Amino acid sequence: MACPDFEELLRQGPGGHAAHCEECGALLEAWTDVDSILNTAIGNISAPPSLAAAVRMRIAREEDLRRPTPLPEILDFIGWAAVLTLCTVLVPLFLPLINQALAKLS
Repeated sequence: MACPDFEELLRQGPGGHAAHCEECGALLEAWTDVDSILNTAIGNISAPPSLAAAVRMRIAREEDLRRPTPLPEILDFIGWAAVLTLCTVLVPLFLPLINQALAKLS
């Protein structure tokens, strides 16, 4: 949509931006028609009382399934510890070679 996003269009209503823009006015009018048709067709239907409890239980079950494990962080720590250990061991071994190479360049 080239004009303001849909939430802003709904917030302003027919007296806002849609009053000056034909395209947005038509869109807002179409949505108003859809809303009235849906209210007429299914406005008296309500959810069963047990639905809210069932949805809450399902959400709780889904949240339990998505809890992250600490394994990736532990593996990252082990990897970085290995890299630091290698650097600690290898750098002193190569320092004399680096010093000799720098001395030759001078």
